[in-house]
Amino acid sequence: MSATTSFVSICNRALTFLGADPLTALTDDSKEGRACNRMYEQSRDQALRDHPWNFAIKRASLAASTTAPIYEYTNAFTWPTGCLRIIEVDTTEEWAVEGRSIVSDAAAPLKIVYLDTITDPTEFDAMFIEAYAYRIAADISYDITANQTVTTNLETLYAAKLAAARLVDAQESLSADENTWLEARA
Repeated sequence: MSATTSFVSICNRALTFLGADPLTALTDDSKEGRACNRMYEQSRDQALRDHPWNFAIKRASLAASTTAPIYEYTNAFTWPTGCLRIIEVDTTEEWAVEGRSIVSDAAAPLKIVYLDTITDPTEFDAMFIEAYAYRIAADISYDITANQTVTTNLETLYAAKLAAARLVDAQESLSADENTWLEARA
């Protein structure tokens, strides 16, 4: 995304959907500023968790914890710092997420693909930014408008923007199954 993308510009987009006054900073001492400052991180993390966005995918190789699970599994692996969601674990062994750990009989190191907390808005995809702005708008709408219908409408718009953004984001990678299908068609 462009170097001019900021949380203030994203919040101002959300405020536009509400017909509210724009901010000059997230610390603005206004109803809009306080609402945006309170919700932009939580809204961001929720929007990030709603889809395995290509820009937020990371890979890691995890060492086993020195404290094994009490029963059932032999190893526990602590999530990387900033991990919002585990997407894939490279093992044929059973595994499960328990708290902020992955438990499994898999041997260390455990290779994973995960969704990272991206805090730099210049790394966001353009369609994610639009969906994220709707997420913020929905999350702060009642504080700004005191109108539940506006909040409900913004939740619906967020879902629509999210669906469109997810579709485009998913088209930017090719799974092994799709590659096999394409090769068979050639």
